Amino acid sequence: MGKGFVYDYLAGIEFPGADSIYFGRIPLIPLGRWLLGVAVILLITGVYLSHRRQIFLFEMVRRGGRKSWWNAQFLHFFPVGMAGCFCYAFCMKGLDFFGRFPGLQGREEIWILLLWLVHMLTLASIYCLLDLTAFRNLAPAFLFVTEVSTYTVGFYWWDLSKYMFGNWGMYLQSDRVEKIYGFSPAAVMLSECMMIIAVWKAGEVLLERKDDTP
Repeated sequence: MGKGFVYDYLAGIEFPGADSIYFGRIPLIPLGRWLLGVAVILLITGVYLSHRRQIFLFEMVRRGGRKSWWNAQFLHFFPVGMAGCFCYAFCMKGLDFFGRFPGLQGREEIWILLLWLVHMLTLASIYCLLDLTAFRNLAPAFLFVTEVSTYTVGFYWWDLSKYMFGNWGMYLQSDRVEKIYGFSPAAVMLSECMMIIAVWKAGEVLLERKDDTP
């Protein structure tokens, strides 16, 4: 815990060098730290969606249709999701403060928080879309497995790591740390923003089809 909680829990998992104890094997402790944040955000999203589902019929009537309801819910979710992310990050920052860890300063910390925030919002938005389907109960497990499996592919095949979704929120997997195999933070955040927009539009199409179903 040399650099603090923000670094250990939000920055991701670094590429293991030949002198690392994790060289050649999955770093379970750092992975567990990273997945704790994923679990917290998915839990917050699940609670939010469960609450919205209870008032779905009333809101749909008030909004005038499924599509309008989806647009309102999706846009309303982002302040909630961002608040959950900031609370979690603030807790990590607070632990650094009270534990008197040196922490991080300047651009490095900003990049860590930005990459983590955008990645978590992308996961949560996909959860919102899956909640519209018959597989809503499996959505958290599906996203969890996707995160772990894509990270694992990147761990064993470094040439592919920059293309793996599970690595995209990890500052330590970016080219600001790993020059050869790391991804471009700007390109990744742009890609995830495009994914969020695609999820939004996919939800509209899915609900329009439900409206057309007799």
